[in-house]
Amino acid sequence: NGAVALYVALTFRREVTQMTPKRLLVLDFNALHNGVVYAVVDEGRVLEKGVLRPHIAKIIHMERRAAELDSLCAEREDGAICNRAASTKSRLWRLLRRWEDEAAKKIVKLAMQYKAAIIADVPRDESMRQLKEGNYAAEKKAFLNFGRLRSRIRELAEWHGAPYREERLYSTICPLCGGKMEEAPNRRVACRCGFEANRDEVPIHWA
Repeated sequence: NGAVALYVALTFRREVTQMTPKRLLVLDFNALHNGVVYAVVDEGRVLEKGVLRPHIAKIIHMERRAAELDSLCAEREDGAICNRAASTKSRLWRLLRRWEDEAAKKIVKLAMQYKAAIIADVPRDESMRQLKEGNYAAEKKAFLNFGRLRSRIRELAEWHGAPYREERLYSTICPLCGGKMEEAPNRRVACRCGFEANRDEVPIHWA
């Protein structure tokens, strides 16, 4: 068995030449209901940008349904209900995993198309933990888990030879003057120096 395992490991090794990047593909990871914002940047020009989101309404519906079934399962100890609860959570898990795989493929494909290094702005673990433990809506807490998406993008980037780096690109600090910006309810931020943008697009200016 050891010999077979070694053979398989050697078979799937892949020598990849690291791509020499000409541009940057900037990612801003947020809670997934706000989306993962991406932009391809070339010397200050944004060549392409967009937002990747899972099916928000469907996920929230499944989260609520799973919670209802879990509650009934605990109350009645009914095997059929408990099985339905487990099945609903399994379908939700598969839905999120499928979206993560598709989003990761799209991002790395863009990086290869534009010959871009991927720079990912990822919130601090402490900040995410505070959100999860705070008053964040229960049905939206699933949107705070984007660790697997990060891993999939990093793995695919490595597989294809696209440079990948995680770096803090602040969304509430002005990229022009370094001042603290004020945030409006519609996720727009503004600085006294005159800079204004959607909060999710500020990391693009930092990059």
